[in-house]
Amino acid sequence: MNDAQGNYEMRTRRRTECLKEAVIASFCKPAAEVAAGLAEFSLSDWQRVLFWLDASGLALYLLDRLRSLGLQHCLPQPILARLCQNLHDNQERTAALFSEAVAVSSALRQKHIPCALLKGITLSPESVPDSTLRCQLDLDILVAEKDAMAAQQVVMDLGYRLHAVSGNTLEFKAGMSGDPDIGNLYKLRPQRSLELHLLPGAAKSWGHTQQNQLTRARPRSIRGTMLPSLSPADLFLQQALHLFKHLCSEHTRASWVLEFWRHVLARRVDIAFWREVESLAANEEQANVAIGAATLLATNVFGEFAPKELSRWTMDRLSPAVRLWIETYGRRTLLADFPGSKLYLLLRSHLRSDSDSAQASLRRLVFPTRLPARITHGEAGERLVSRLKRAQIEVRFLLFRLRFHVVEGVRYAIESSRWQRRLAGMTQ
Repeated sequence: MNDAQGNYEMRTRRRTECLKEAVIASFCKPAAEVAAGLAEFSLSDWQRVLFWLDASGLALYLLDRLRSLGLQHCLPQPILARLCQNLHDNQERTAALFSEAVAVSSALRQKHIPCALLKGITLSPESVPDSTLRCQLDLDILVAEKDAMAAQQVVMDLGYRLHAVSGNTLEFKAGMSGDPDIGNLYKLRPQRSLELHLLPGAAKSWGHTQQNQLTRARPRSIRGTMLPSLSPADLFLQQALHLFKHLCSEHTRASWVLEFWRHVLARRVDIAFWREVESLAANEEQANVAIGAATLLATNVFGEFAPKELSRWTMDRLSPAVRLWIETYGRRTLLADFPGSKLYLLLRSHLRSDSDSAQASLRRLVFPTRLPARITHGEAGERLVSRLKRAQIEVRFLLFRLRFHVVEGVRYAIESSRWQRRLAGMTQ
């Protein structure tokens, strides 16, 4: 690579990062500043960030934001047309997902199985102005562990089959898996996905909060229909825990931070709400850390916004190492292209014990020794052509993951030494 080509690629990467920053800033800046921030970018600049827009979950939120400000013209026409088509496709898929949520929750209630929908469509209106703007891929439903077998049978009667078991989560699939193409992200898929999250009994829960989530659940009006949902305080708490879980893994969608920020703003002056959240969080493992990390990250991205009733027992009490990670790598994590990076391991090293088993677990995350789980699944009587196509998809995915582990493993090794120096500097 000659110097001219290297300089061009460096300038291109810099413009790409600047456009990502401008997109995020558009959600909290006034119209004039948003227009000025987006004006300098060309069609080719936008084409380079389309993948990130989709993977970050911000694409449709951006379209809605620019429409509300009357700034659609800030998008090049091909980009605007593409986002409008994506919105149309997502509206169709959201309608199908909503119908599925109604069918599954109704079937569970008919069998007298208490349940509550999690995340997704229940985040409206506090976090999500319109559920058709959110990229949701599956349904998440909470049931009691004691009802697991009965709930599983209900789900299987609706055409699902058990696909995987991970801890207290049962993952189900229905229909043929399609090609996992980012170009079909917003389209109605041939395969349906559903997860049953099992609520442990008192003997297995962290405190008393988990065992009471279902008893505190209440109907919530979603698209004009009353569906079982978590209580408002539980909904916020689980949203923060979900965001923090992803901060401790490879990829974090910027849209999750945006949704958390909007949720806090919607409840900002509701002191009784924040007192209830604090009470529930006291019995949920690492809840104060999760909310604090999410609040600090959102503050770094969107500016000061959290009420003192929230920040005093969360963000203000973060450990120096967690705070340093958020301030050093939080924004970088949100701007990263899918599938993310391994910088989260630096954070996890301060949340786990120093035991040999914990350290060995982290090392396996740097350089895994097992093949990734399959991403396609066939049906009985599948034709040879279909099996060959799925095999090709699996090979591409394997190479994709291999490249990620090699590239990000090296970057992690380099960054790890810098991180240790930063930590050492804090103690001097």
